[in-house]
Amino acid sequence: MSMKTQATTSLLIGFLLLASPTFGQEVDKPTGTYASKITPRAVQNQHMQGGLVRVTWAEIEPQPSKFDFAPIMRQVELLKPNMNWTLAVHGGWTSTESSANDSPAWRRRQSLSPEWLVLKLRVETFAMSFRGNPVQMPKYWDPLVQKRLKAMLTAVGNRFGKDDRLKLIYVPQMTSNGTEGHFNGVPHETLLQAAGINPRERNAERKFGDLWLQASAQATQSVLQAFPGKAVAFEVHELFQSTEIPARLIAEFQKPSYDNRVGIGMWWISGKTNYQGNLITLLKKYDGDLYGQVIGRSDQEYRFPNGDYTSVFKLAQELGMRYIEPWNYEFESHTCDEDLAAFNTATRAKYASP
Repeated sequence: MSMKTQATTSLLIGFLLLASPTFGQEVDKPTGTYASKITPRAVQNQHMQGGLVRVTWAEIEPQPSKFDFAPIMRQVELLKPNMNWTLAVHGGWTSTESSANDSPAWRRRQSLSPEWLVLKLRVETFAMSFRGNPVQMPKYWDPLVQKRLKAMLTAVGNRFGKDDRLKLIYVPQMTSNGTEGHFNGVPHETLLQAAGINPRERNAERKFGDLWLQASAQATQSVLQAFPGKAVAFEVHELFQSTEIPARLIAEFQKPSYDNRVGIGMWWISGKTNYQGNLITLLKKYDGDLYGQVIGRSDQEYRFPNGDYTSVFKLAQELGMRYIEPWNYEFESHTCDEDLAAFNTATRAKYASP
């Protein structure tokens, strides 16, 4: 490519970014404590700033291009008028091994992504196990999977994208739980072979990373386009017991084309630093937006250092998280109201718009 062509291309990219209706505008990103599940009792806690709405792709698109937004509305309607919300639409595995006696509603609950992806569209999948159950995982990098993800996100964005109380959207992933970026318990060889990569190749995991980065970036752009002016989060975990792929994702989302709207999600904050310790070290060096979900309830003492639940808030502030999602149990049972209030105050002061 000549220098003249390079210059022309750079100018064109710059023009497209500036021409975007939201490029460079201040984005209203969430701060404070949101419940990881919205319940009637949780919303009575004055320290709850909002809540996470969780639905599966299978629930809201039971048939191609036939959408049911009731599962989202039922949760949003539980919130008080002054409360905000965030959204996670879980992608992920599907199963076609239901019993003939199962009702359609039960079959949908057994899948994160809709079964019609496999039964009707014949998207590419690979066999894996989820909590001991055989499932089919649509390949994140399959162009048809990406096309259908984009169509679903566009429909959700058209319905809810102008809601001022919606502050953050998580990027759906084709992973074990459909939002978190991991394949816990799945052999490395299974992932590599699914991608058509020989596990014995010297750079096999790097090649998988190339494919995963491309698919993740494409899905993230679909969320950005479906929800103009909204904050977006991509959740990261170690893959292949390494931080290489998360590090590449973090670097990708800091590029100008993401308009400073994409932050990183950490759905496993516990106060411990020995679980995925290298990834925590990486996140400590990351100066972008960081969002977290607490790994468990405060009465599950084994999950926290010496059973100390308050370590969650300490680590969250050390990492510079602007938002965390404790479980609804904490709001319902008033287990840590002082800590919730203190975190709300600290993040509001640190991240409030000028």
